[in-house]
Amino acid sequence: LDYNDLATATTPISITGGGGFVYLTNDGLGSFTNKLYPPSGVADVWDSSTNSFDFSELNLGSVMNYRIDLSITTTAANQEVNIQIELAIGASVYSLSVAQKQYKTSGTYPAVFSNFIYMGDSNTMNNPAKFKISSGNNSTVVVNGWACEIHLY
Repeated sequence: LDYNDLATATTPISITGGGGFVYLTNDGLGSFTNKLYPPSGVADVWDSSTNSFDFSELNLGSVMNYRIDLSITTTAANQEVNIQIELAIGASVYSLSVAQKQYKTSGTYPAVFSNFIYMGDSNTMNNPAKFKISSGNNSTVVVNGWACEIHLY
């Protein structure tokens, strides 16, 4: 499942330096969105209307590998950017690190990271999840998209 964003290509997400985390959005309307090959029994895992992952069609023990693809524009030297995924939103919420990166000079940088989410408990599986980003200095981010590979247990 590949979800490409269209909206942030023209209107990037603004991040206020030192202002905490901002959720990443993905409307799934980008030209490279491809949802033709989900595993049997799974229709979708990304809900663009809520900008969150919905794991309700997965089973305990399942794994979702993901690749997140962003373009980050920094405004300062030695700027730190943190990307996390917040899981179990609305229940016993917790966050996992996706990436922490420091950019030596201001500019626009590709940021592509891969990781996975393990459906090890009902708290993770039955509640939404969202990507979020923060930075010590003002910045903007374009969400190119994310791809998800699902292994059902």
